[in-house]
Amino acid sequence: MIRNTKTFMVKVPKKEIAYFNFLLESYEGLGISRTINPKEGILEVYVPEELEKDFLDFLEGLKGEMELEWSKS
Repeated sequence: MIRNTKTFMVKVPKKEIAYFNFLLESYEGLGISRTINPKEGILEVYVPEELEKDFLDFLEGLKGEMELEWSKS
């Protein structure tokens, strides 16, 4: 079954890319990320549309741990 997804561009400090990916993977099914530009810390994250609010809550929760910017594509 193919689910509809939303795409987000997320920018994190480059030293936090692996940590961000680890945390995202720990929320099984919340999203799939790929690194677009490792030097800039830019990631593209695909999120099932029914989990968009959960993903935004995830990002809001991380704001206290790391510098974070995001936009919806």
